[in-house]
Amino acid sequence: MDLIRNRYLLVPFLVVFLTFCLDKLLVLENVHTYFSKSLSDINYIQKNELYEDLKEYLNLKDRDKVIVYFGNSRALLFDNEYIHKKYPGWVMFNFSVPGGKPDYVLQWMEQFAKDEVKPDFFLFDHSVEMFNSAATLKVDETLTNGLNVSFVLKHFSRFSTDDISTLIAKRMFRAYQYRPKLEVIITRAKNKDTLLYPYRSLRDNLMANLKKGKGSAMTPGTHQAVLPPELLKKSAIGDFHSYLVPFRFSDNILSFTDQSLQLAKQLNVPSAVIWVRLSLPYMDHIRNLKVSVAENKEGTVYEDWYPRIVEYHKQNGIPFWNMNDDPTYTCNEFSDAGHMSPSCYNDYTDYIFKNLNQSLVMGAR
Repeated sequence: MDLIRNRYLLVPFLVVFLTFCLDKLLVLENVHTYFSKSLSDINYIQKNELYEDLKEYLNLKDRDKVIVYFGNSRALLFDNEYIHKKYPGWVMFNFSVPGGKPDYVLQWMEQFAKDEVKPDFFLFDHSVEMFNSAATLKVDETLTNGLNVSFVLKHFSRFSTDDISTLIAKRMFRAYQYRPKLEVIITRAKNKDTLLYPYRSLRDNLMANLKKGKGSAMTPGTHQAVLPPELLKKSAIGDFHSYLVPFRFSDNILSFTDQSLQLAKQLNVPSAVIWVRLSLPYMDHIRNLKVSVAENKEGTVYEDWYPRIVEYHKQNGIPFWNMNDDPTYTCNEFSDAGHMSPSCYNDYTDYIFKNLNQSLVMGAR
């Protein structure tokens, strides 16, 4: 009764409700293209369709074997036509997304296990940057674009308060994520033919290419050609300080990957984990530059991270494909410090399938 008599107390709730509703209007596809700039969300949106396509494909009687790859922006550009020609009988369904982290992978693996979706091989990713809980520049794309709120609630204790705050702020209120600027909206509204429609076309084309490539496609502007050596060195030192200084190994991240691997075992699907090739200058910093790795302790990122990963794989008997310490892999053309140039993707594909065949042979013994 007091609330009815004092209706003004409802005003804050009404304001929040109206703001929430307005926010949902702002992120409709034909509305948010007036101010958004990123294309990476398309990769996340398309994965739901890819999953349905995968389930249908696995039910076909006459089908190729399926490798499902869970990676990040280092694994977006595979070509199934190349795979079909050189490795007949195989096809890749690529669930890699920009900023893909082990929590996002586990969310999908729980869905695979629930639906008993069984490809012929799972390939997971170890990115050293994802294991750093103290990075200067945090990668939060899975929180803003990929994770379901129900998944976060289920694993609530494994997310930090910062993670929860980011999820609430950027998922409940997408305008906070996109930060729409009136100047950009007006400019695109005035220049629809040269700015708005081409941007919408880019998004539509990326979605179509991801569908055609079964999850693989180049996001315009993400990967350039080959970066010259001097610029590559600058990119390497920038990425190193952004993502790996200081370094605090996250057991939580390893536990997400471990759960995904255990679910693969429950599905009786063989699996492996890959450490994708990084540029030589970047790896030089990882191997040799000393950083803070614990309170009052310095060491290299490689010394702190690599032995833990090797020990995990040794204890669990899971293949670890280490592209960075494999002398047989020689393609060292990079778009930036951490992304191989598209010109290396055939070699990258060959590396995967060489190790895939070896894993399957060993597993059959």
